[in-house]
Amino acid sequence: MKTRANIHLGDSRDILKQYPDGYFNLIITSPPYADARTKHYDSITPEEFPDYFLTFHKELYRVLADDGSFVINIKDKVVDGQRNRYVWKTIMALNDVGWLCIDDYIWHKPNAMPGYWPNRLRDEWEYCFHLTKNKKFCMYQEAVQKPIGNWADKRLSNLSGKSAARHNSENESGFGRDLNKWVDKDFVLPGNVVSVAVVGKNMGHPAVYPISLPDFFIKLFSKEGDNILDPFAGSGSTAIAAIQLNRNCVIIDNKQEYIDVMKDRLKSLNCLFSEISVSDSSLKKVIINS
Repeated sequence: MKTRANIHLGDSRDILKQYPDGYFNLIITSPPYADARTKHYDSITPEEFPDYFLTFHKELYRVLADDGSFVINIKDKVVDGQRNRYVWKTIMALNDVGWLCIDDYIWHKPNAMPGYWPNRLRDEWEYCFHLTKNKKFCMYQEAVQKPIGNWADKRLSNLSGKSAARHNSENESGFGRDLNKWVDKDFVLPGNVVSVAVVGKNMGHPAVYPISLPDFFIKLFSKEGDNILDPFAGSGSTAIAAIQLNRNCVIIDNKQEYIDVMKDRLKSLNCLFSEISVSDSSLKKVIINS
């Protein structure tokens, strides 16, 4: 399957106006965090960030398919000795304008940088929020299943007593388990904690997105031939993951030096890609024929 990547230099709020309603099956992105990477991107304070991010809402909502998903990787920060909750406020603001907040995924970083702080431990995780337009959306759980593990052979081989039938919680919490449903299964669903190592080498961008992170969500929320969008594309890792999984993608960033990084990375893949300016009147034709 020949896939295509369209690379845009500019503001996604303007560029996305040229794309049809419902064109993208999945939007996945990691926007510049509040008061972070100030030497590389315009800095937005934590207090301003929710309102700032809402300015992208209209076009992102419009171009997402009704059964599509929107995944945002972002992390809060410490301000004056405490965690500033601008991230939560941003997600709540998106909820208020129509987005459904389906679930929170955690990106666990097994190789997080060491350090010492007198009042907290080191950060080993970040949020990945899953939002949709509707309660019914595309989700391909079988694409991310994992082996059940060796423990199952012994534990499930001879069920008896309470283990042989559904066992409800004895404290009447409403929870329960039925181990019979695990018998003869080779694969099971993973949890909502995704363990992916951070990128440890300089690739021409201050915060390179590890390819395995978008890879997981692209598998989970899209199928081959679907259209993927990253409106804050950075180093282009979303495009790398999308192309390797036989999806088409559109990636946008407002810095020419990072557009150049994306192009260099995409040249190593067997895909069609083009850099399209905001004013390119042929864009609609490119979309239809790609």
